[in-house]
Amino acid sequence: MNGLAIESATDHVEVAAVYGEAVMAHRIEEVGHGHTRRLAAICEDVLTEARLAPKDLAWVAADLGPGSFTGVRVGLATARAYAFAGGAKVLGASSLASLAQAAPARRALVVPLVGAGRRDVYAGFFRRGARGPAILVAAPRVLPADALLDAVAEVHSVVPELAVRFVGPGAGREQERLEARYPTSTALAFRHDGLSALDLAAAVRSGLGAGHGLPAAGREAEPLYVRSAQAEERVRHAAMSHIEVAVRHTVLSDVPVISALEQHIYSDAWETTFFHSLLRQKGGFSRVVDRSGELAGYLFARMLPPGCDLENIAVSPLHRRAGVARMLLAALFDGCRANGVNHVMLEVRVSNDNAQALYRSLGFRLVGLRRGYYTDPEEDALLMRIEVPRASG
Repeated sequence: MNGLAIESATDHVEVAAVYGEAVMAHRIEEVGHGHTRRLAAICEDVLTEARLAPKDLAWVAADLGPGSFTGVRVGLATARAYAFAGGAKVLGASSLASLAQAAPARRALVVPLVGAGRRDVYAGFFRRGARGPAILVAAPRVLPADALLDAVAEVHSVVPELAVRFVGPGAGREQERLEARYPTSTALAFRHDGLSALDLAAAVRSGLGAGHGLPAAGREAEPLYVRSAQAEERVRHAAMSHIEVAVRHTVLSDVPVISALEQHIYSDAWETTFFHSLLRQKGGFSRVVDRSGELAGYLFARMLPPGCDLENIAVSPLHRRAGVARMLLAALFDGCRANGVNHVMLEVRVSNDNAQALYRSLGFRLVGLRRGYYTDPEEDALLMRIEVPRASG
């Protein structure tokens, strides 16, 4: 089937028309900040050379990021326009996953890097064995170059048997720094010159899913920014500032609502009986958050001093990014201090970017990897731990 791959997540833009494994046309251009001005023209040149019209395309792919906010947005908008004009499918893959899947690395912790402006970098984390595709180890991060190596060391601690291999344009930019800590880690010199539309084309057609850092089957292609725009956050906080919020104990009458949310949120949802059993169990701890009279989130944990296992935490899609999860975790820490608990452990899907970012912001750190822990779909789990923080004030 004919396809068009649009790689525009950085200043280095590539567009390729492919048929199966054959490349029909391929253009590369350094556009600087000219994505809006140049991308459509490059796409038209590629289609003309390949003798294709939009109606001839079965799919159009865009890089979902992370990378340039403008580049990602323009690339995805262009892909959607061509798909709408010809009835094609819109596909997408992240810049980091495309790099990791294409990199010629084996028995390695593959760390794709893409510049994020100033001295920041976007970093991904994938493990690769002697054969097979790259498997996601942890959610992507954006961080200063000075902090990158500490983040890599933390992830490497859960797969210490693997060699570290950096790939992508960010690896070329930070090569001296990376080699000083991990000799030969940049020796592949893979895609130091820029991202590739051919890597993108291969990733979107791979059939791999979230456990490999790619969108789950049937999911609409949406940008992966890793960090949100500050203006969007200010508007969201202002809009939500007037809503009444309360954290309270869970009661049995909450369980039907919790169970319905659980089924809606998770593909491998807990059964209602689990919630009932934790409410009755010695050492069980549970809280819910009400926002303007509506149950917005819930948390279930098991306290066995000196430790606590966080069993389940979820926030209704209607109430996300409003601080609900932070409120629940603050209540959990209060409960831990009251019950002589000094640390909390949890498991989280390797593809759950938002949860991992939240846990890291609170002080949780990686301490292990449980392979194949989750089902439906099968996916690894990260084991994270925090020493219970002291009460503020």
